[in-house]
Amino acid sequence: MSSPPQDRIVVTGVGMVSAAGRGTDAAWARLRGGQTALTPIELFDPAPYGLSVSGEAKSVAREPGLDRAFQLLDIAADELMQSSGWGEEQRGDSTGVVLGTCQGAIEGASAIHRAFQTRPVPAADDTSRAAFAAYRPGHGTARLADRIGALGPRSTVGMVCVSSSVALMHAVDLMRAGEAKRVVAGGFEAFTQFVVTGFHCIGALASGALRPFDSERDGTVLGEAAVLLTLEREDDARRRGATILAEIAGCGVAADAFHMTAPDPEGGGLERAIRQAFAEAGIGPADVDFISAHGTGTVFNDGMESKAFSRIFAELVETGAMPPVTGIKSVFGHTLGAAGALDAVMAVRAMNERVLAPTVAHREPLEGLESWDFAVDGPKAPASPIDVVLSTNSAFGGNNSALVLRRVQAP
Repeated sequence: MSSPPQDRIVVTGVGMVSAAGRGTDAAWARLRGGQTALTPIELFDPAPYGLSVSGEAKSVAREPGLDRAFQLLDIAADELMQSSGWGEEQRGDSTGVVLGTCQGAIEGASAIHRAFQTRPVPAADDTSRAAFAAYRPGHGTARLADRIGALGPRSTVGMVCVSSSVALMHAVDLMRAGEAKRVVAGGFEAFTQFVVTGFHCIGALASGALRPFDSERDGTVLGEAAVLLTLEREDDARRRGATILAEIAGCGVAADAFHMTAPDPEGGGLERAIRQAFAEAGIGPADVDFISAHGTGTVFNDGMESKAFSRIFAELVETGAMPPVTGIKSVFGHTLGAAGALDAVMAVRAMNERVLAPTVAHREPLEGLESWDFAVDGPKAPASPIDVVLSTNSAFGGNNSALVLRRVQAP
Protein backbone atom coordinates (compact mmCIF):
# COMPACT_ATOMS: atom_id res chain seq x y z
CA MET A 1 0.00 0.00 0.00
CA SER A 2 1.17 3.52 -0.69
CA SER A 3 1.90 5.81 2.25
CA PRO A 4 -0.62 8.47 3.31
CA PRO A 5 0.26 11.92 1.92
CA GLN A 6 1.08 13.28 5.38
CA ASP A 7 3.65 10.51 5.81
CA ARG A 8 5.51 11.11 2.57
CA ILE A 9 9.21 11.35 3.32
CA VAL A 10 11.25 13.46 0.94
CA VAL A 11 14.90 14.30 0.30
CA THR A 12 15.66 18.00 0.76
CA GLY A 13 19.43 18.09 0.72
CA VAL A 14 22.53 16.04 -0.04
CA GLY A 15 26.24 16.13 0.64
CA MET A 16 29.07 13.87 -0.38
CA VAL A 17 32.73 13.32 -1.14
CA SER A 18 34.07 10.45 -3.22
CA ALA A 19 36.82 9.41 -5.60
CA ALA A 20 35.27 11.84 -8.08
CA GLY A 21 36.03 14.77 -5.78
CA ARG A 22 34.30 16.96 -3.25
CA GLY A 23 30.59 17.49 -3.68
CA THR A 24 27.64 16.02 -5.51
CA ASP A 25 28.28 18.05 -8.67
CA ALA A 26 31.74 16.53 -9.10
CA ALA A 27 30.36 13.02 -8.69
CA TRP A 28 27.51 13.58 -11.13
CA ALA A 29 29.78 15.17 -13.74
CA ARG A 30 32.11 12.16 -13.65
CA LEU A 31 29.24 9.67 -13.78
CA ARG A 32 27.32 11.43 -16.54
CA GLY A 33 30.50 11.81 -18.56
CA GLY A 34 31.13 8.09 -18.38
CA GLN A 35 34.58 8.62 -16.86
CA THR A 36 35.86 6.39 -14.11
CA ALA A 37 37.31 8.02 -11.01
CA LEU A 38 39.36 4.93 -10.15
CA THR A 39 43.10 5.66 -9.92
CA PRO A 40 46.31 3.82 -9.00
CA ILE A 41 46.53 2.86 -5.31
CA GLU A 42 48.82 5.09 -3.26
CA LEU A 43 47.93 4.22 0.34
CA PHE A 44 49.95 0.98 0.34
CA ASP A 45 51.81 -1.32 -2.05
CA PRO A 46 49.08 -3.15 -3.99
CA ALA A 47 51.43 -5.56 -5.79
CA PRO A 48 50.97 -8.48 -3.35
CA TYR A 49 47.23 -8.27 -3.92
CA GLY A 50 47.44 -8.21 -7.70
CA LEU A 51 45.55 -4.91 -7.75
CA SER A 52 46.01 -1.74 -9.74
CA VAL A 53 43.30 0.81 -8.90
CA SER A 54 40.96 1.97 -6.15
CA GLY A 55 38.36 4.61 -5.46
CA GLU A 56 40.44 6.72 -3.09
CA ALA A 57 39.27 10.33 -2.64
CA LYS A 58 42.58 11.86 -3.64
CA SER A 59 41.16 15.36 -3.80
CA VAL A 60 41.17 15.21 0.01
CA ALA A 61 44.68 15.19 1.44
CA ARG A 62 44.96 13.08 4.57
CA GLU A 63 44.96 15.23 7.70
CA PRO A 64 47.37 13.96 10.37
CA GLY A 65 45.68 13.21 13.67
CA LEU A 66 42.17 12.99 12.21
CA ASP A 67 40.62 9.65 11.36
CA ARG A 68 40.15 9.46 7.59
CA ALA A 69 36.52 8.38 7.95
CA PHE A 70 35.73 11.46 10.05
CA GLN A 71 37.56 13.70 7.60
CA LEU A 72 35.30 12.52 4.77
CA LEU A 73 32.21 12.77 6.96
CA ASP A 74 32.95 16.39 7.87
CA ILE A 75 33.25 17.36 4.19
CA ALA A 76 29.94 15.72 3.30
CA ALA A 77 28.26 17.41 6.27
CA ASP A 78 29.32 20.86 5.11
CA GLU A 79 27.74 20.39 1.68
CA LEU A 80 24.65 18.84 3.22
CA MET A 81 23.96 21.86 5.44
CA GLN A 82 24.34 24.25 2.54
CA SER A 83 22.20 22.10 0.24
CA SER A 84 19.47 21.69 2.84
CA GLY A 85 19.25 25.34 3.86
CA TRP A 86 20.35 24.40 7.37
CA GLY A 87 19.45 26.92 10.04
CA GLU A 88 18.29 27.17 13.63
CA GLU A 89 15.03 25.37 12.79
CA GLN A 90 17.01 22.29 11.84
CA ARG A 91 19.00 22.22 15.07
CA GLY A 92 17.67 20.75 18.28
CA ASP A 93 15.91 17.64 19.54
CA SER A 94 13.57 17.28 16.55
CA THR A 95 16.47 16.31 14.27
CA GLY A 96 17.94 12.82 14.27
CA VAL A 97 20.99 11.18 12.70
CA VAL A 98 21.30 7.64 11.31
CA LEU A 99 24.55 6.52 9.69
CA GLY A 100 25.68 3.26 8.15
CA THR A 101 29.27 2.03 8.06
CA CYS A 102 31.29 -1.18 7.89
CA GLN A 103 34.55 -0.06 9.47
CA GLY A 104 33.66 3.14 11.30
CA ALA A 105 36.72 4.96 12.58
CA ILE A 106 39.07 2.07 12.00
CA GLU A 107 42.19 4.22 12.17
CA GLY A 108 41.35 4.94 15.80
CA ALA A 109 41.07 1.23 16.52
CA SER A 110 44.40 0.64 14.80
CA ALA A 111 45.98 3.33 17.00
CA ILE A 112 44.91 1.47 20.11
CA HIS A 113 46.31 -1.78 18.73
CA ARG A 114 49.64 -0.14 17.99
CA ALA A 115 49.72 1.30 21.51
CA PHE A 116 49.34 -2.18 23.00
CA GLN A 117 52.14 -3.44 20.77
CA THR A 118 54.54 -0.83 22.09
CA ARG A 119 53.32 -0.82 25.69
CA PRO A 120 51.59 -3.78 27.40
CA VAL A 121 49.24 -1.33 29.10
CA PRO A 122 48.91 2.09 27.40
CA ALA A 123 49.25 5.06 29.69
CA ALA A 124 46.04 6.78 30.78
CA ASP A 125 46.92 9.95 28.93
CA ASP A 126 45.07 12.24 26.53
CA THR A 127 46.41 10.40 23.47
CA SER A 128 45.12 7.02 24.67
CA ARG A 129 41.77 8.49 25.69
CA ALA A 130 41.31 10.15 22.29
CA ALA A 131 42.18 6.95 20.45
CA PHE A 132 39.72 4.90 22.50
CA ALA A 133 36.92 7.44 22.06
CA ALA A 134 37.45 7.73 18.32
CA TYR A 135 37.27 4.07 17.43
CA ARG A 136 33.79 3.39 18.82
CA PRO A 137 31.42 2.36 15.98
CA GLY A 138 28.86 5.01 16.88
CA HIS A 139 31.29 7.89 17.24
CA GLY A 140 30.84 8.99 13.64
CA THR A 141 27.12 9.43 14.26
CA ALA A 142 27.81 11.43 17.41
CA ARG A 143 30.39 13.54 15.59
CA LEU A 144 27.97 14.38 12.78
CA ALA A 145 25.15 15.14 15.21
CA ASP A 146 27.36 17.57 17.10
CA ARG A 147 28.48 19.22 13.88
CA ILE A 148 24.96 19.88 12.62
CA GLY A 149 23.36 20.49 16.02
CA ALA A 150 21.10 17.42 15.98
CA LEU A 151 19.89 16.53 19.48
CA GLY A 152 17.30 13.93 18.49
CA PRO A 153 17.59 10.14 18.14
CA ARG A 154 20.90 8.73 16.91
CA SER A 155 21.61 5.31 15.45
CA THR A 156 24.50 3.55 13.73
CA VAL A 157 23.71 0.74 11.29
CA GLY A 158 26.30 -1.98 10.71
CA MET A 159 24.88 -4.26 8.02
CA VAL A 160 27.95 -4.35 5.82
CA CYS A 161 27.29 -3.07 2.27
CA VAL A 162 23.57 -2.35 2.81
CA SER A 163 24.34 -0.22 5.87
CA SER A 164 23.55 3.20 4.44
CA SER A 165 20.45 2.10 2.52
CA VAL A 166 19.08 0.54 5.71
CA ALA A 167 20.06 3.74 7.53
CA LEU A 168 17.76 5.62 5.15
CA MET A 169 14.98 3.15 5.91
CA HIS A 170 15.45 3.55 9.66
CA ALA A 171 15.31 7.32 9.22
CA VAL A 172 11.97 6.97 7.44
CA ASP A 173 10.68 4.81 10.29
CA LEU A 174 11.76 7.36 12.92
CA MET A 175 9.80 10.12 11.22
CA ARG A 176 6.70 8.02 10.62
CA ALA A 177 6.78 7.01 14.29
CA GLY A 178 6.88 10.69 15.29
CA GLU A 179 10.28 10.41 16.96
CA ALA A 180 11.88 13.05 14.71
CA LYS A 181 10.75 15.77 12.33
CA ARG A 182 13.82 15.37 10.13
CA VAL A 183 16.73 12.97 9.97
CA VAL A 184 20.13 13.19 8.34
CA ALA A 185 20.96 9.71 7.06
CA GLY A 186 23.65 8.12 4.93
CA GLY A 187 26.96 6.36 5.26
CA PHE A 188 30.71 6.81 5.40
CA GLU A 189 33.72 4.62 4.71
CA ALA A 190 37.46 5.11 4.40
CA PHE A 191 39.68 3.11 2.04
CA THR A 192 41.95 0.88 4.13
CA GLN A 193 44.39 -1.96 3.63
CA PHE A 194 42.48 -3.90 6.28
CA VAL A 195 39.32 -4.25 4.21
CA VAL A 196 41.29 -4.82 0.99
CA THR A 197 42.96 -7.78 2.69
CA GLY A 198 39.58 -9.20 3.68
CA PHE A 199 38.16 -8.98 0.16
CA HIS A 200 41.40 -10.42 -1.22
CA CYS A 201 41.07 -13.46 1.08
CA ILE A 202 37.71 -14.40 -0.43
CA GLY A 203 38.82 -13.75 -4.00
CA ALA A 204 36.41 -10.89 -4.58
CA LEU A 205 38.79 -8.24 -5.98
CA ALA A 206 39.20 -7.34 -9.64
CA SER A 207 42.58 -7.49 -11.30
CA GLY A 208 41.75 -4.39 -13.32
CA ALA A 209 38.54 -2.53 -14.11
CA LEU A 210 35.26 -3.12 -12.31
CA ARG A 211 32.81 -4.38 -14.96
CA PRO A 212 29.21 -4.64 -13.70
CA PHE A 213 27.13 -7.36 -15.41
CA ASP A 214 29.89 -7.98 -17.93
CA SER A 215 30.79 -11.45 -19.16
CA GLU A 216 34.47 -10.71 -18.42
CA ARG A 217 33.96 -9.36 -14.90
CA ASP A 218 36.40 -10.75 -12.35
CA GLY A 219 35.74 -8.87 -9.13
CA THR A 220 35.15 -5.55 -7.45
CA VAL A 221 37.29 -2.47 -6.76
CA LEU A 222 37.07 -0.83 -3.35
CA GLY A 223 36.64 2.88 -2.74
CA GLU A 224 35.83 5.43 -0.07
CA ALA A 225 33.10 8.02 0.38
CA ALA A 226 30.85 9.86 2.77
CA VAL A 227 27.29 10.47 1.56
CA LEU A 228 24.49 12.20 3.46
CA LEU A 229 20.82 13.00 2.76
CA THR A 230 18.41 15.23 4.67
CA LEU A 231 15.00 13.59 5.00
CA GLU A 232 11.83 15.26 6.21
CA ARG A 233 8.08 15.09 5.78
CA GLU A 234 6.80 16.62 2.57
CA ASP A 235 4.43 18.97 4.43
CA ASP A 236 7.27 20.33 6.56
CA ALA A 237 9.53 20.73 3.54
CA ARG A 238 6.91 22.69 1.60
CA ARG A 239 6.10 24.85 4.62
CA ARG A 240 9.69 26.06 4.87
CA GLY A 241 10.11 26.39 1.12
CA ALA A 242 12.74 23.67 0.83
CA THR A 243 13.83 22.23 -2.50
CA ILE A 244 12.34 18.73 -2.73
CA LEU A 245 14.66 16.43 -4.64
CA ALA A 246 12.73 13.15 -4.44
CA GLU A 247 10.49 10.98 -2.30
CA ILE A 248 11.58 7.78 -0.61
CA ALA A 249 8.43 5.97 -1.59
CA GLY A 250 9.19 2.38 -0.66
CA CYS A 251 11.66 0.38 1.42
CA GLY A 252 12.45 -3.30 1.61
CA VAL A 253 15.02 -5.41 3.42
CA ALA A 254 15.38 -9.20 3.48
CA ALA A 255 17.92 -11.90 4.31
CA ASP A 256 19.11 -14.93 2.35
CA ALA A 257 20.09 -17.15 5.30
CA PHE A 258 22.41 -18.86 2.81
CA HIS A 259 26.11 -18.16 3.51
CA MET A 260 28.34 -15.78 5.47
CA THR A 261 29.81 -14.16 2.34
CA ALA A 262 28.22 -15.64 -0.80
CA PRO A 263 24.69 -14.55 -1.73
CA ASP A 264 21.84 -16.90 -2.55
CA PRO A 265 22.70 -17.78 -6.19
CA GLU A 266 19.06 -17.35 -7.17
CA GLY A 267 18.68 -13.93 -5.53
CA GLY A 268 15.72 -14.91 -3.38
CA GLY A 269 16.45 -12.42 -0.60
CA LEU A 270 16.92 -9.54 -3.01
CA GLU A 271 13.68 -10.42 -4.79
CA ARG A 272 11.77 -10.30 -1.50
CA ALA A 273 13.31 -6.94 -0.60
CA ILE A 274 12.31 -5.49 -3.98
CA ARG A 275 8.75 -6.76 -3.72
CA GLN A 276 8.46 -5.28 -0.23
CA ALA A 277 9.60 -1.90 -1.55
CA PHE A 278 7.15 -2.11 -4.46
CA ALA A 279 4.28 -2.92 -2.09
CA GLU A 280 5.08 0.00 0.21
CA ALA A 281 5.36 2.40 -2.73
CA GLY A 282 2.16 1.08 -4.30
CA ILE A 283 3.82 0.37 -7.65
CA GLY A 284 4.53 -2.56 -9.94
CA PRO A 285 7.46 -3.49 -12.19
CA ALA A 286 5.98 -1.57 -15.13
CA ASP A 287 6.17 1.68 -13.14
CA VAL A 288 9.98 1.56 -12.82
CA ASP A 289 11.81 3.86 -15.24
CA PHE A 290 15.31 2.61 -14.48
CA ILE A 291 17.21 0.40 -12.06
CA SER A 292 20.24 1.55 -10.11
CA ALA A 293 21.77 -1.86 -9.40
CA HIS A 294 24.29 -2.91 -6.77
CA GLY A 295 26.50 -4.23 -9.58
CA THR A 296 29.73 -5.09 -7.74
CA GLY A 297 31.34 -6.76 -10.73
CA THR A 298 31.76 -10.03 -8.82
CA VAL A 299 30.65 -13.33 -10.34
CA PHE A 300 28.24 -14.19 -7.54
CA ASN A 301 26.61 -10.80 -6.91
CA ASP A 302 25.98 -9.84 -10.52
CA GLY A 303 24.72 -13.32 -11.26
CA MET A 304 22.17 -13.44 -8.46
CA GLU A 305 21.09 -9.81 -8.97
CA SER A 306 20.35 -10.38 -12.66
CA LYS A 307 18.33 -13.50 -11.78
CA ALA A 308 16.24 -11.56 -9.28
CA PHE A 309 15.59 -8.83 -11.84
CA SER A 310 14.72 -11.43 -14.49
CA ARG A 311 11.95 -12.87 -12.32
CA ILE A 312 10.53 -9.56 -11.13
CA PHE A 313 10.55 -7.96 -14.59
CA ALA A 314 9.83 -11.19 -16.52
CA GLU A 315 6.84 -9.83 -18.44
CA LEU A 316 8.73 -6.68 -19.42
CA VAL A 317 11.73 -8.72 -20.56
CA GLU A 318 9.47 -10.77 -22.83
CA THR A 319 8.00 -7.66 -24.43
CA GLY A 320 11.32 -5.83 -24.76
CA ALA A 321 10.29 -3.21 -22.18
CA MET A 322 12.82 -4.05 -19.43
CA PRO A 323 13.86 -0.81 -17.65
CA PRO A 324 17.47 0.31 -18.26
CA VAL A 325 19.96 -0.94 -15.68
CA THR A 326 22.89 1.16 -14.49
CA GLY A 327 25.80 0.24 -12.23
CA ILE A 328 27.87 3.12 -10.88
CA LYS A 329 30.60 1.28 -8.98
CA SER A 330 32.82 1.20 -12.05
CA VAL A 331 33.10 4.98 -11.57
CA PHE A 332 33.42 5.30 -7.77
CA GLY A 333 34.48 1.85 -6.66
CA HIS A 334 32.57 -0.18 -4.10
CA THR A 335 32.24 2.18 -1.13
CA LEU A 336 30.91 -0.52 1.21
CA GLY A 337 28.83 1.07 3.99
CA ALA A 338 28.35 4.24 1.94
CA ALA A 339 27.31 2.44 -1.26
CA GLY A 340 23.54 2.53 -0.79
CA ALA A 341 23.46 6.25 -0.04
CA LEU A 342 25.78 6.98 -2.97
CA ASP A 343 23.53 4.99 -5.31
CA ALA A 344 20.48 6.85 -4.00
CA VAL A 345 21.98 10.32 -4.45
CA MET A 346 23.11 9.62 -8.01
CA ALA A 347 19.70 8.11 -8.83
CA VAL A 348 17.98 11.23 -7.50
CA ARG A 349 20.26 13.37 -9.65
CA ALA A 350 19.42 11.28 -12.71
CA MET A 351 15.71 11.71 -12.05
CA ASN A 352 15.92 15.46 -11.72
CA GLU A 353 18.13 15.91 -14.77
CA ARG A 354 16.33 13.27 -16.84
CA VAL A 355 19.57 11.62 -17.85
CA LEU A 356 20.57 7.97 -17.70
CA ALA A 357 24.27 7.67 -16.95
CA PRO A 358 26.27 4.95 -18.69
CA THR A 359 27.49 1.77 -17.01
CA VAL A 360 31.19 2.45 -17.44
CA ALA A 361 33.50 -0.45 -18.42
CA HIS A 362 30.57 -2.69 -19.41
CA ARG A 363 31.27 -4.31 -22.78
CA GLU A 364 29.66 -7.74 -23.23
CA PRO A 365 26.57 -8.53 -21.13
CA LEU A 366 26.11 -11.75 -19.21
CA GLU A 367 24.55 -14.61 -21.12
CA GLY A 368 20.80 -14.10 -21.31
CA LEU A 369 21.02 -10.34 -20.76
CA GLU A 370 21.84 -9.40 -24.34
CA SER A 371 18.57 -7.50 -24.76
CA TRP A 372 18.98 -5.46 -21.58
CA ASP A 373 19.87 -1.78 -21.81
CA PHE A 374 22.95 -1.01 -19.71
CA ALA A 375 23.27 2.50 -21.19
CA VAL A 376 26.76 1.69 -22.43
CA ASP A 377 26.68 4.21 -25.28
CA GLY A 378 27.00 7.24 -23.04
CA PRO A 379 24.47 9.46 -21.25
CA LYS A 380 21.05 9.74 -22.80
CA ALA A 381 17.78 11.49 -22.06
CA PRO A 382 14.75 9.16 -22.13
CA ALA A 383 11.74 10.15 -24.19
CA SER A 384 9.66 10.48 -21.03
CA PRO A 385 10.50 11.78 -17.54
CA ILE A 386 12.25 9.53 -15.05
CA ASP A 387 9.63 9.32 -12.34
CA VAL A 388 10.48 6.12 -10.47
CA VAL A 389 13.85 4.50 -9.75
CA LEU A 390 14.57 1.17 -8.08
CA SER A 391 17.87 1.17 -6.16
CA THR A 392 19.16 -2.18 -4.90
CA ASN A 393 22.00 -3.26 -2.60
CA SER A 394 23.29 -6.56 -1.28
CA ALA A 395 25.88 -7.51 1.33
CA PHE A 396 27.76 -10.25 3.12
CA GLY A 397 25.67 -12.30 5.49
CA GLY A 398 22.84 -12.45 2.96
CA ASN A 399 21.63 -8.89 3.58
CA ASN A 400 19.58 -7.30 0.80
CA SER A 401 17.86 -3.94 0.50
CA ALA A 402 15.72 -2.08 -2.01
CA LEU A 403 14.59 1.54 -2.22
CA VAL A 404 11.95 3.02 -4.48
CA LEU A 405 12.72 6.65 -5.21
CA ARG A 406 10.03 8.79 -6.81
CA ARG A 407 10.13 12.21 -8.42
CA VAL A 408 7.87 14.70 -6.62
CA GLN A 409 5.57 16.82 -8.74
CA ALA A 410 5.24 20.51 -7.96
CA PRO A 411 1.95 21.37 -6.17
